[in-house]
Amino acid sequence: MLRNVILAITLGWLGIGAYAATMFGAWPMLVFPAIVVAGIVFERFRYQGNATDAAPGDWRQTNERFLDEETGRPVVVWFNPTTGERKYVDD
Repeated sequence: MLRNVILAITLGWLGIGAYAATMFGAWPMLVFPAIVVAGIVFERFRYQGNATDAAPGDWRQTNERFLDEETGRPVVVWFNPTTGERKYVDD
């Protein structure tokens, strides 16, 4: 939810910056909000959240369990000691 609030504020800032850039040539005002928007969009597509199941290979189930804040479902953490990767799988 915080991500959505920050995205909305930053998009508003980007709109004001675009207006200022066209009217007054204040293009540096676009740099920071553009970086923040790009980072939020990249984060949404790069980190997909819970996997449906653990991938085959050297994955080991850990004792870590918690409730996912978005779905309210229990989640189990799987760890791959070869790569150091972690996956969050619905229990």
